[in-house]
Amino acid sequence: MRKTVKLALNKYPTIPSSLRSDPAINVAKGDLEVDPARLFHHYYLDTRGYAPPKPDPARFEHLELFLPTTELRTVGDGLGIGTAFRRSTSSQLGQAFCRWFLHEYLGITYFAHMDSVLNRPPHPDFGGHAVERTDAGDAPDYLCAEDTSKVFLAEAKGRVGPISFTNVEFAKWRKQFKRVAVKDSVGTDLSVKGHIVATRFATETESPLVKSKLFAEDPKSPGERPLLDAPEIGAAVIALHYSEIAAKIRQPILASSLSSGQRVPEEIQFPAMVWEFIGAQMNRKRFVGGYFPGEGGTSPIQLNENGRVTFVNTDPMRLDISSGTFFGVAEHIFRGLCAMARQGDSLASQLQRFPDIPFFDSSASVLRDGSIIAPLQYFRPIQLEIY
Repeated sequence: MRKTVKLALNKYPTIPSSLRSDPAINVAKGDLEVDPARLFHHYYLDTRGYAPPKPDPARFEHLELFLPTTELRTVGDGLGIGTAFRRSTSSQLGQAFCRWFLHEYLGITYFAHMDSVLNRPPHPDFGGHAVERTDAGDAPDYLCAEDTSKVFLAEAKGRVGPISFTNVEFAKWRKQFKRVAVKDSVGTDLSVKGHIVATRFATETESPLVKSKLFAEDPKSPGERPLLDAPEIGAAVIALHYSEIAAKIRQPILASSLSSGQRVPEEIQFPAMVWEFIGAQMNRKRFVGGYFPGEGGTSPIQLNENGRVTFVNTDPMRLDISSGTFFGVAEHIFRGLCAMARQGDSLASQLQRFPDIPFFDSSASVLRDGSIIAPLQYFRPIQLEIY
């Protein structure tokens, strides 16, 4: 079931057409429709490393905290019980909503956690630009990118309590943009466009007049001049983004190279299983990845002694056993990532974004970075390839 949340914008001089009810009128729409599968997809990319998700990744583990209604509203008086759990869950969901909003409506595809950016060792591919901490305290959550040339800062918040653009908390969030700086080769601070995305989750016990609402503001970091073009930073963001995907598909050497910027020797090879999508939406599109088994841990696919793929159905009469969920990335993008690991971040500009795929299944999600989460029935294993 899709959910709806209210929308409030601040300091957007021009409302993106994707957020307008009428494309010809510079006024934001009042509601946003949320696809839980895509929201989970962003949550999964943001929070999970090597550890497999629990439960099945096609089932958003926090959906049980919301009422089974179109309007997004939490069960009871908050996101679970206990202050620590509520804060943690609110923060996780706030980050998922931030990534989802920026991806769906503002064209931002790639996300790097700020800690990863600040901890990344200097590398020639940065071309003299640097991202540095300028003050103690919380910094924005992400350095993100639309492509190698368009880089943004982003801060995500989520809470059950009230949010407004005029309250003290929002003022504190704005200050976080002053705690990092992007500098050019001579040390000049560059102003970077940013986004604060804060989501307020309405509860079951509150008045029906109180609604879940997403607040988005368009601040900038301080700087002597705007950051107009720094493809080497955008490339590093893209590399960091894909390092986390590589980790999830069990490619540790590739993940390490992309996250650190250290190149691997040409002789290093990346073996990976190739799968073919067999649904009409992306007929025969190839992906690299694997699957999580369904409940009960049944492995419906096995490799026999000849290296051929076989399907195993231990109990064909049972209809309640899930075959599993696939997670992977488009093969042409995976091939490009292997080239980046060998030749450097600069090749990020050659990666082709995946086309936007219309909705086709409530338990499936495909993003522009080429990553996909979908029921295993949509896929057919082809062969083990060496890249």
